[in-house]
Amino acid sequence: KIFHSKTLMPVYEIYGQWDRTVMLKDVHSGKVTVLYNAKETISELQTPALKDPKGVLPTESASVWADVSQAILSRDWERAREAKRNIEEKERKLRAERNARGEKWLPKYFKLEQTKDGEWECCPKQRTVPPAPIVFPS
Repeated sequence: KIFHSKTLMPVYEIYGQWDRTVMLKDVHSGKVTVLYNAKETISELQTPALKDPKGVLPTESASVWADVSQAILSRDWERAREAKRNIEEKERKLRAERNARGEKWLPKYFKLEQTKDGEWECCPKQRTVPPAPIVFPS
């Protein structure tokens, strides 16, 4: 529910599922509006392409998740599940190998620190972020 900030009275209700349709209902008028329709949104997506595949490390998300992304955009859910499962299995294997060597995993591009209050802070190690290797066809 969305509440009016001063009166705390409900103004809208949001309901639905992220992978289907999300609706917005005006509590006072009863009018319902579609906020998000996953089927329409996915059907309009175009496959992103790598600007320079040679410049992308095999560990970057664009490379790691490429098969999953392509399968989703092709609506090949079984192939997407299998590609995701392969990524997860590979990561489990890498984690087991690190553990066997007694290595602790550390983020490559960020510093992860815990404050005195027990909160986590994540700060980039570099001052700038390199340009994204992905382009979207227009």
